[in-house]
Parts: sequence; structure tokens; C-alpha cells
Amino acid sequence: MSDQNPLSMDKISDEETEQRLLEIERNKKEFFAEARDGFYISTREGQFIDCNDALVNMLGYSTTQEVLNLDLNTQLWGNHEDRPKFQAIIEKHGFVRGYEGGTFRRKDGQLIYVSLSSYVWRDKDGNIGGYRGFVVDRTQEKLMRAQLAESETKYRDLFNSIRDGVFIADAKGTVTDCNQALLDIIGYAREEFLGMNYYRDLCVNADDVMEFRRKITRESEVHEYELQIARKDGTVRDVSMSGYAAKNAQGEVLSYQGLMRDITDARRLRRQLIQSERLSAMGKMASQLAHELNNPIYGIMNCLELTKDSLPDTFEKKKYLDLAYNECKRTSGLLIKMLKFFKPDDEQKSSTDINKLLEETLLFYEKQFQNLNIRVITDLAPELPSIMAVGSHLKQVFINMVINANTAMPNGGELRVGSRFDPGSDNIVVTIEDTGVGIPPHSVERIFDAFFTTKKEVKGVGLGLSICYGFIKEHSGEIDVESEVGKGTTFTIYLPLNPPEE
Repeated sequence: MSDQNPLSMDKISDEETEQRLLEIERNKKEFFAEARDGFYISTREGQFIDCNDALVNMLGYSTTQEVLNLDLNTQLWGNHEDRPKFQAIIEKHGFVRGYEGGTFRRKDGQLIYVSLSSYVWRDKDGNIGGYRGFVVDRTQEKLMRAQLAESETKYRDLFNSIRDGVFIADAKGTVTDCNQALLDIIGYAREEFLGMNYYRDLCVNADDVMEFRRKITRESEVHEYELQIARKDGTVRDVSMSGYAAKNAQGEVLSYQGLMRDITDARRLRRQLIQSERLSAMGKMASQLAHELNNPIYGIMNCLELTKDSLPDTFEKKKYLDLAYNECKRTSGLLIKMLKFFKPDDEQKSSTDINKLLEETLLFYEKQFQNLNIRVITDLAPELPSIMAVGSHLKQVFINMVINANTAMPNGGELRVGSRFDPGSDNIVVTIEDTGVGIPPHSVERIFDAFFTTKKEVKGVGLGLSICYGFIKEHSGEIDVESEVGKGTTFTIYLPLNPPEE
């Protein structure tokens, strides 16, 4: 192997050796001169001994001599305290790599960010004579990093300022980031949410969220997918999910991004609007029925009355004519009554004490409460403002709800009745809450429908709550219901103190 070594001194002449050493020296000088990064040799005291053209250009000077004349302590470093720090580090370790602890000042006064990789060199006595190494201009890189940091800050600000909940998940569906709006919707802290199995612990129905994931994976994007979540405090909220699946060229999912919007209040308003439209349609139908059926009924009644008048009182079957006449009269009365339910009469509104109506209602059913073992708890706000209302209609609402509460608690329980004034919405708020059997979720949305009833043994035609709804709307109010099977039902009535003029 030694015979093939090109530098083996026993195989080449002294002249060839000298030529090769000169070639090596020339290559070193060319590398030093042509390098794109700045090379330097300096004294410990603060003077360049040598440098390459790259460093001269980096510092904005025209000649090497200008750079060699610089006082490194006062003319090179942007901050005079930075060079002593650099010296302390390099002399402690003997070298530094990628040191970015300062800036250099160019000839025109502009500061550039630099990275230094250097070693100490020693004199013949072993003392530190200075430093040698290379300098890399990191100014553009620094500016890019600053711009990137600024961009990330703007992104984060936008991310957190969006009013809808924003989430980012990995390919497995694990949420890796979310904004504050989403945390506000779900009621969890960031650490709690990112560490939980949200399929199981957040969504009320796991099948719904799995269907959402299958849909977004299959179609890459989903808009306004509605499902329910359970907040940390146990309350159930309706949310709308929109999402996008990022995929690679092979169609494999890389990540998921999406929005969550709380639509609970919007759905409640939508249900109220639908209910109002239903009642409006029912009112028109009732009006048409009254007009269309009452006329022939009155005709039948006239015929029956004429027939009765033509028969002697001793006629044995005259009583059947009386019965037919009375039933027709009763049917006509029912139709008129139905019409009044959906199209209230012109009864005048007057100053009404809501607390007095509630107290009268509870007093009327006091004996029934005792028989059913129902404990009544009242929380009526003192000095509650009076409102302009048809007292008999509102009292009918309260009576109907008390009857429903009694029916829902056949084995006893608690009936809580409260009133208060909400100055924020300018509403009187009445709550009637029972601890009864509750209403199934699929029935809650229909309880204000005409002819709908949850009672197994129907004693009427199911007009009670729909009439209540109509009376409350007559006073420009709202009525809401919350119920849970086995725990009870709460009706909340909102009556504006100053309703808009019709």
C-alpha cells in the first residue's frame, strides 16, 4: 500500500515533493480567497492579521487593508460588550461553533447578524495569540425567521380571534390544537380537551361523530353537519361541524381541520319560528272550520227547531230532536271556542300583577298538592313590576302548567315556582319546575303542537300547551322548555315589560 502513496518521500524526488507542497499551499490560498463565507485570523487584542475577500465584501469595504486596520473592540462589533462575551466563551472551551451572540457593523453603519465558528491559536510559548475561523452572514436568515415569527403570531392571533371553534387533528383524529372559542363552547381547559377521547367523552352520540369522520374522509370536506356535545358541566349543546381533510397524492389523510359552531340558541329560535308558523296555520284552519262548519250546523239547528215546533209536545220521539239540537249547539260552541283559542278576542289588556296570578293559581290547587304529596316551593321576586296583559289568559297558562306538573308527579315530588325581573332583556321571567317523569327528547319539540299529548290516557284533545303558547305569543312573549326523563321538566316564560306596539 505504501508504494501507491503519492506523497511517499522514498519514491519521489525532492523536486517533485517541493512541487506538491507548493500545489497544496496554492490550493489553500485559493480556497481561502474564493470561499463565500468570511475567513479571518485575528489577534487576541483586537486586530485582524488576515482575512479573505468574502469578509471584506461582507463588511462593505473596498480593500483588505481597510479591514486589517479596524479596531475590533470599537469598530467591528455592533455592541462593544459582545466581543468580551465571545472571548470568554472561546477561551474557556478553545473553540465555538455557530455562535450567534452579536452583530457586526458594516462600513456604511448597517448592522448585520453573523454566526462565528472559530478556534484559538497559540504562540510558540503556548499563550493564546488570537482567534481564527469563519464568519457567516445570517442577516437574511434572521429577517426570514423574524418574518416567520410575525406570520405565526398573526396566524395565532387570527386563530384565536375567530368566533367559531377551530380545531386541527392528526390523521388518527387526535386533536393537536384548537382555539379559545372552541374551548368556550365545550367548557374544557386546553390540557383537558387535548388529552381526552372526544368521541367518547364529548359527543353525546358517538355514532354521529364517527359518521362525520367517515363522511369527511370519503368526501374530503363536510359542511354544517349537526350533532350534540356534552359540556364539562353536563349541559348538552347543539353544534354544527364543518371540516376538511388534507390528503397526499395517494389519497391518504394527513390531517383534519374544521370549525365548530354552537347553534343551540339558533335551533331554539328556529323551533319557535316553526311553532309560530304551525300555530298560524292552525289558526287559519280553525277560522275556516268555524266559518265552513258553523253555517251548515246552524242550518241543521234551524231545521230541527222547525221540526220540533211542528210536533205536539206529546210526541214520544220529540226528545231525540231535542238531543240532536243540543249536540249541534254544543258542536257549534266547540268550534267557536277553538277559534278563540287561536284567534283571541278583543279582551282589553290591563295592569297585571304576575305574582298575584301565580299565588291565586297555587292556592286554588293547594288541596290537590296535599293529596298528591307534592311540596310547593315558591321564589317570587318582591316588588315585581306589573305588565299590561290579559290576566285571565296568563292565569290559564299557569293553571295548565300546574295541572301538567301534577300529572307528571303521581307519586309526589316538588313543584318550584319562581318569578324575577331581568333588566338586561326587560323581561319578567316565570319558571315552573317539577321533579316528575320528564318528557322524552323526541317529544319535547312537539309539546306545543296542537292535538299533541304525552299523556297515555288522553282526557282531552291535546290543545292545552298549544293554547298556552298562543296566549304567550299574544303578549309578545316566549316560552321555553327543558326536560330530562326521570328528573323533571322546567317551563320558562318570558314576558316583555314593554312589548312592541302592533
